[in-house]
Amino acid sequence: MRFFQNIAWDGAWPLVVALGPILVRLVTPRPPLAVGMFLFFCPLVAMCVRARMGWHQIANRCGGRAPWLRQIAMAFAIVVLFGFEGAVSILTFSPDIPALAWLVPLGFYAGYLSLIAFALRPASQKSRCAPDGSAPGEIAFSE
Repeated sequence: MRFFQNIAWDGAWPLVVALGPILVRLVTPRPPLAVGMFLFFCPLVAMCVRARMGWHQIANRCGGRAPWLRQIAMAFAIVVLFGFEGAVSILTFSPDIPALAWLVPLGFYAGYLSLIAFALRPASQKSRCAPDGSAPGEIAFSE
C-alpha cells in the first residue's frame, strides 16, 4: 500500500508544478520577465528536491542503501520529468499549437511514471537480506 501512496505523490507533484505556466497564462497572456524566470527556475529547484527525496525513498526500501540501478532509474525519471515540465511550458505559451502536440508531454509523463514505478518498486526479500541492500546484479552506493 505504501508503494501506491508514493506513486500517487510522485505522480501528483509533477502535475502541480506543471500547472504553474498554465495559471500564469490564465492571469496574463504575456508574463513579465520576473514571472518567466520563476517559471524557468521552479522546475530546476523541484528537480533538485526530487533527487534528494528520491534517494531517501529508495534507501527506505532497500535497507538504508540506494542500489545503483534504482538511482539511475530515478535520475532518468527526473530528466524525463524535466522534459515534461518544459514541454508543458512551451506548449502553454506558444501560439497556434495543434492539439496533438500535447501528446508529447503526455508521453514524457507516462515515461516518468514508468521509471518511478521501477525505481520505487518494493524490494524483494532477497535484496533486503543482502549486506549491501542491493538486489542481484545491482551495485549499492551509499550517500
